[in-house]
Amino acid sequence: MEIFTLLLANIRRKKGSFVSIMILMVIISLSLTAFLSIKESCFSSIDNALTYVDAPTITVMIDTENVSEELIQKINNNELVERMTIVPSVVSGFEYNEKKTGNSYFLQKYDSKFRLLNKNLNGYTEPTKPKSGEIYITQGFITTFECKVGDTLLLTSHSSEPYPVRIAGVVVEPTTGSSSIGWKQLFISNEDYETLYRNDNYEKYSILKIYKASDCSLSDGKFRRQINLDTGVIDLSDGSTTRYESLNYTNLFPEIITSVLMIFLIFLMIIVLIVMNHSIATGIEIDYVNLGVLKAMGFSQLQIRAVFLLQYLLAEVIGAVVGLVLAIPTAMTFTDVFQPITAIPNNHRLAALPSILILLALLAVSAVFVLFGTRKISKISPIRAISGGKNEVYFDNRIKLPITRRCLSASLALRQFTSNKKKYLSTIIITTILVFFMLTINVLGDALNSKTANESMGALYTELGINLKDPENFEEFESKIDEIEKLISSYTTIEKKYYLLSKYISINGENIYCMIYQNPEMAATSKGRSPIYDNEIAISEFIADELELHIGDKVLLSDNDKKAEYLISGYYRSMSDAGRCFAMSLEGAKKLGINYIFYFGYSLSDFKDAEKIAEEINQKYGDLIECAGSEPMVDSLYSVAINAMKTVIYAFSILFALVVITMVCKKSFLQEKTDIGIYKAIGFRLRHLRLQFAVRFLITAAVSSLFGSILSLLFSERLLSAMLHGIGIVSFNVEFVPMSFLFPVGLICVCFFVFSYVVSRRIKKVDIKTLITE
Repeated sequence: MEIFTLLLANIRRKKGSFVSIMILMVIISLSLTAFLSIKESCFSSIDNALTYVDAPTITVMIDTENVSEELIQKINNNELVERMTIVPSVVSGFEYNEKKTGNSYFLQKYDSKFRLLNKNLNGYTEPTKPKSGEIYITQGFITTFECKVGDTLLLTSHSSEPYPVRIAGVVVEPTTGSSSIGWKQLFISNEDYETLYRNDNYEKYSILKIYKASDCSLSDGKFRRQINLDTGVIDLSDGSTTRYESLNYTNLFPEIITSVLMIFLIFLMIIVLIVMNHSIATGIEIDYVNLGVLKAMGFSQLQIRAVFLLQYLLAEVIGAVVGLVLAIPTAMTFTDVFQPITAIPNNHRLAALPSILILLALLAVSAVFVLFGTRKISKISPIRAISGGKNEVYFDNRIKLPITRRCLSASLALRQFTSNKKKYLSTIIITTILVFFMLTINVLGDALNSKTANESMGALYTELGINLKDPENFEEFESKIDEIEKLISSYTTIEKKYYLLSKYISINGENIYCMIYQNPEMAATSKGRSPIYDNEIAISEFIADELELHIGDKVLLSDNDKKAEYLISGYYRSMSDAGRCFAMSLEGAKKLGINYIFYFGYSLSDFKDAEKIAEEINQKYGDLIECAGSEPMVDSLYSVAINAMKTVIYAFSILFALVVITMVCKKSFLQEKTDIGIYKAIGFRLRHLRLQFAVRFLITAAVSSLFGSILSLLFSERLLSAMLHGIGIVSFNVEFVPMSFLFPVGLICVCFFVFSYVVSRRIKKVDIKTLITE
């Protein structure tokens, strides 16, 4: 009973520390539960949507001319296949507000198993067939084109007049509906489908939906590879995707963002432990006399340590419970942020159980920290407590920095800091961690907008892009390239040229995205060299790991009915298809029957006239090509992801800085109460004392910023490389510029100065009479 009496008394006396720890735990618990809930909600929503529409194990896009009865029979008779369905479709391009895309869109008749979203796009409505002149699109399509229901789109083909259709609804098609996936399966009326199908200018494709047998233990990727080896269906197709790939690509951005934030959250948990340890150490020092008296009254050190343990665990438990409650509306709100990317309404699942288990583990670690931190109680002497618990007088610093009259407050603050560094050690460690993360995310944001950094990550950055209207015009257009490039050079310098075609080609039976270069020296590599000869390819490190291949290995490439052997010359650096890709030369591709290049991209030294150049090129060569000022091939959604992480990390860093500064300042104030009284007695004004107090913590922030900056220089690149590995960036070269450091460092220093100055208002309550007790 005595322990609980002491516990209540201790909480009342130290309610500031109690509330501070509680607030930090609220932040931890709220963030942990919200992040885990968002992560689980997105994954389960996508998985449930795939199950609802009975998504196949493999979705194959194949030209209808390549679908023979023999091929169908081979697939249906394969022992690994449960069943296969064939959905006829028409391939079209799209134009909206003069914005075009080179992706393929497979138009098909509407199937009611694909649910329609309501007007607010946050739930489902009754499925109805589209009428003539109407189209159902996915939310990922809306995100890409920035269009809305009611707008008119133009269906385009190589030679036909644009075919207008009105967006009548938004459908949930989880296989390719995400904005992270280029292909789209879209739905039109039966009448429009028949009209387009009879138009020879629109290509006819079949979507083969192949389902794995229930007793097949192969992964989706290995199942596709085996089916291709047995039937050759993937080699005959333009591309394919597995159920796992659809789930992975659709969930790519939520997974990356929540994973990065979870790493940051782990460091926040470490900060909480550091704050607790600092609070315990200073609390024992401040209450030395009281603790000595308690020992003299017969309280054992175990009882006193139990009071500390219960006090901090109680604050953490209350904070954890409050955080869990607040996480419910927070998770429901922020989970929907990812819907424009995933194109699937979230089911708002609360990850309560994993959150509680992690919080319990944190409480257990905290208990160990408290017990470790309170071991000093065993050394408290009741006899020394009688003398006020004063330490022996000694000088704990060899550096005697001068105190100057001109900058009295600043020089005195610096002297106080250097003569008692240990007191600020915890604050320095905490702030160093915050600054490191702020700098890391800031550097990432800067790199995203840097042309050089984008190219180092494997992005093809072009300000001007030219697409052939018809591949058959390749030779005719090739003879005009010099003229076009001379025209471009009359406006600005061409820094880099990319002549390429992208398509799926099989490596040892595995369907992989391939970038075919007419100028293969432009295929960037992280190791080895570009595939400049016709018997070479360069594979990404993703593919090297997945297929267990190395530089120098020989592989068999196949496309349609053509096969050829190639040598791996290097590791290709590219973000295409989330890094799951390889590169080869056009000369090498000719062995597989590929004889043309479709895209010509130009990186310009000055892109202000890009639109003007494109207009002039279209006027002269518009019968052969379409030219436009191109956006970077780094999707804008990466910017959304980075900005979201930056906002959360900055907000949490400032909030933690506020709580930590408030807590540390109050402890410092209690420790220095007598010193403050002396300063007042010898004539220091309140404003000078508050300024001196704030300058000390400004120095702490500056020192921490220096350490955080050094850590950023040493480790930010490694952390970002690991962090962005999931979106195909295997080589991240950080460009450190002054502004990357100045803003976050300035922000944390200003916050420390302002927060500590505000908290120091307690100094005015110190009475000179306090000196009488000394």
